[in-house]
Amino acid sequence: MKLLNLTAMIALATALTACGGLPKECEESWKHMEDLAKQSGIPEDSLKEQKKAFEEEIKKLSKEDAIKACKAQSSIIGMVK
Repeated sequence: MKLLNLTAMIALATALTACGGLPKECEESWKHMEDLAKQSGIPEDSLKEQKKAFEEEIKKLSKEDAIKACKAQSSIIGMVK
């Protein structure tokens, strides 16, 4: 069940956002997602790929939209925890 939730979260993150030289809200959102992924046993290689995809998607958004998306994602992660 946790893995299913995490997979859905990562998919949502990829669809919505990304991180690295990005708004602090996105960096914090990625950190929470990364912590949850590690707790769920997601392989490091997979996590690196997801981070890259996350960063690429965020860079496509305006700063304002990226912040909104990352805040929404952080809220979702908080509910899963």
